[in-house]
Amino acid sequence: MEHPDLKSSIPIRYAGLDYLRGAMALAVLVFHFDKWLLGVWNPGSIPGRLGIYAVAVFFILSGLTLALVYENTLTCRPYTWFLFYKKRIFRIFPLLWLATAATLLFDDQPWSHWYIFLNFSGLFGFVNPATDIATGAWSIGCELVYYAAFPLLLCLIQRDDRWSIGIFTATIFVGWWLAFAWFAASMTDQSFWWPRYVQAANHAFFFAGGVAIAVYRHRMARIPGIYWQIIALCSALFFCLWPVGSNPVALITGWDRVFFSSACLLFTLAYFNSQFRLPPVADRLFRWLGHISYSIYLLHPLVFRVVKSLLTHFFASSTDLLFPAALLSTLAVSHICYYYFEKMFFIKSA
Repeated sequence: MEHPDLKSSIPIRYAGLDYLRGAMALAVLVFHFDKWLLGVWNPGSIPGRLGIYAVAVFFILSGLTLALVYENTLTCRPYTWFLFYKKRIFRIFPLLWLATAATLLFDDQPWSHWYIFLNFSGLFGFVNPATDIATGAWSIGCELVYYAAFPLLLCLIQRDDRWSIGIFTATIFVGWWLAFAWFAASMTDQSFWWPRYVQAANHAFFFAGGVAIAVYRHRMARIPGIYWQIIALCSALFFCLWPVGSNPVALITGWDRVFFSSACLLFTLAYFNSQFRLPPVADRLFRWLGHISYSIYLLHPLVFRVVKSLLTHFFASSTDLLFPAALLSTLAVSHICYYYFEKMFFIKSA
């Protein structure tokens, strides 16, 4: 999931993307904490839906922000590609390695040397994202695939921006075809459908859609912001109210997949063009959440396990305290990790 510190790279009108990035990171956290505490996944609830589609929004934001940042600096010259890959490596791998190593330390199950190699090399996204070790790292594996293809994609777009629409159309055809070919409402065993769901081909249209939004943003700028706000609100309401059954696979199957993914794309498109901004205090809060969102995403499962263990040890009943304690601890740990670990590698990649 791409979420670098964009303050120096993106004009102020795009600062609101940090709001969405931070909100989606919290949505994934809430989904996991609810699921682990209650032992169930309710696809009819908003957290249950965002457990799937918050990550989809991350993919859209990844394509969107990369296209905004690199549209004028990344060219077809090999040296610019080298600089791009260097920044991606320093941005993604240090925290991924940390989360993976911590998971190996905490887990009782033995991991194969092959899985460990795939995760530390980043090749798991190309081979099979379902072999991720850190919880949620499958999406990072998919991102690495998209990063590998991005310079070529941008090179094509710089020659003719219609390439962005063509690639988006091709990838959305693949993604929606897989929704009908790979999944069925009768699948009740998550261990069966999840390894298929996390494949990079199944989510490429979100990334390509984000790139297309950036490429065509100037042509949409003539539409007043109020209309975009209405579209964003309507797509969010439809996303929350669209009826699904009790089986989580319904979120990614057939026409439900088409609807939910369309709602995410339309919401992000409308939100971006609405130029939405919060009051100063809320603005600082959500920009901060956006900055630390990568740490929130990868570290919240580990923090939850540690906090749960500590509460169980010191308190006879820890259920009521677990959610708020794990939430606050995740925010604190993520803040420290971002400012004293992640940013250290930003400097090295400059």
